Amino acid sequence: MKKIILILILWILTLSSCSKEETPELATKKDFYLDIKKAWELDNIAYLKKTWKIDSTQNIVLNSNANGRVKAINVKSGDNVSEWQVLAVLEDNLANYNLNLEVASNNLSATKNNLDMAKNNLEKAKLNYDSTKLKLDKSISDIERNLNNLELTDDTTSSSIELDKIENSINRLNIEYNNLQVSNNETLAWFTRSLDKELQVLSNYLDDVIYFSDEILWVSDLNKSKNDDYDKFLWVKNTSQKEETQRKLRELIDYRENTLNKTNVVINSEADYKTYIVLINDTYEKIIDFLNWFDSTLSNTTASIGSISEAQISAYKWTITTYKSLYNSYKSGFLSMSNWIYSFLETYKNTQSSLLKQIENLGKDKNIYLKSLNLNKDTSEATLNEAISNREITLKNLDLVIADAKTAIKDSEIRVRDSEISYRKALNEAEKLFIKSPISWIVWDILVDRWQEIFSWTPSFNILSEWSKEVTISFNKEELDFVNESMKVYYTENSKTFTWTIYSISKNADANLKYLAKVALPSDASAIWNILNLDIPIILDNKLIPVNAIKVSSLWVWTINYFSTWSTIEQLDLKVWNIYWDEIEVIWEIDNNLDIILNYVDNYDAEKFILKTK
Repeated sequence: MKKIILILILWILTLSSCSKEETPELATKKDFYLDIKKAWELDNIAYLKKTWKIDSTQNIVLNSNANGRVKAINVKSGDNVSEWQVLAVLEDNLANYNLNLEVASNNLSATKNNLDMAKNNLEKAKLNYDSTKLKLDKSISDIERNLNNLELTDDTTSSSIELDKIENSINRLNIEYNNLQVSNNETLAWFTRSLDKELQVLSNYLDDVIYFSDEILWVSDLNKSKNDDYDKFLWVKNTSQKEETQRKLRELIDYRENTLNKTNVVINSEADYKTYIVLINDTYEKIIDFLNWFDSTLSNTTASIGSISEAQISAYKWTITTYKSLYNSYKSGFLSMSNWIYSFLETYKNTQSSLLKQIENLGKDKNIYLKSLNLNKDTSEATLNEAISNREITLKNLDLVIADAKTAIKDSEIRVRDSEISYRKALNEAEKLFIKSPISWIVWDILVDRWQEIFSWTPSFNILSEWSKEVTISFNKEELDFVNESMKVYYTENSKTFTWTIYSISKNADANLKYLAKVALPSDASAIWNILNLDIPIILDNKLIPVNAIKVSSLWVWTINYFSTWSTIEQLDLKVWNIYWDEIEVIWEIDNNLDIILNYVDNYDAEKFILKTK
């Protein structure tokens, strides 16, 4: 087709040139220069010209690590990004990563506060031990001094002084006991408030679980018909699974209405604390048992077009996973609080009893001292022995208080460690909301849009290296016949020519019926995305003549002009082999020393011009 079109064009040009009027004869002839080249000098290389851009051979596709909506895109195509730079941020609207992180952070803060409180209690217990020991030692010392000086002391003066000392000690211990009672009562009141708050959180959590589950399982009249489209698919793999899950949901709803919603935290005794702790713990277990059954039911659910999709099933299961995660966070915090309550209930009365015991012992000491005034030395020695015995008992009791405080610290340290693990896990999960570049490269393509809903492992960004480059050239079917692997490609820039090599050619056409060839470039070549004008040399078996040197005498007759040995312009018929853009390949049947005329000569007139060669 190309040949026919070119023939017609050349024929029309020839006919039009023949119709031109002849110019009048000039008084003198002018020079008519011929552009001549020997036949053997004509080139047999045609140049296929291509324009393409530079690409990178190294690229990384960055995927999303979480489900969600794209909240922000911080870069654009062509931007240089640094290592771990945030490229996009996802909206936390499904997995509740930020909520879980907040819960874990609050739980960590609570456990650290509990640890600090336990350490303070230990310091108080040690101070109380030292103070009590000092007082008891002083009391014994006083008794010993009185015993030694029993016969030498003024009974009236001495008894009054010593009695005042004992009474002052009793008064101080009574103040300490009252202060301890106030502190313990405040702690118990805080426990009551905490259990009430825990019950409220648990109730809201249970409401959320029931509301979400009822919309799918239609247990209540409110949501009875919401899943008619996919109800039959919820037990397709296990016919009894869904019915059991619905039964458990009904039990959960009844439990909420008849038990949990009617429960108010009213503490009248220590046993009430344990009752509410057991109630809350049982509620958590009922919830997690139902969630496990519900999760198993969804696993036995079959996706169906027009009813329930695989994405919808996955979204339901993901929501259940979120509720399970909340269960772990809430349950962990609740266990920390309940353990603290149990520990406090076991120790606080011992501390009060210890102070009461001290007061009692000092009361005994007072009575003993009063009696000692009227007793002999033997009686005073017995009093001393009793005081020493009371001292040992009191200090042993205080040692028990210190041991309990140390145990509370160890328990708190374990809870802090567990909370730190949960926090780090929640932090790592929350990091999934950020799509980051793992390396300092270039943003090649942004595969998502702002506010687009994406899923875990959705391709989001394509980044590439600027150090490994290549050019991809497309060829049509006809051009493909002239190129091959290892073929040289030339590029000229600023009068400097660069030579590169084709290293691969696709065997199959793409959607545009193009065949792609790749050319490797050095790292110091032009920048990525720059447009290159490439020359691909095609070596032919025959010579090439410019199109403008060819004359079409008729539709199928091709001729050229040559400069004869008689200095005249002559014509020679040619056999055309192929056409290459602005040149024609011919099969030579002439002398290679023939002088081929390359310029247009139809306007030459022997009477007006003198032929000359350039």
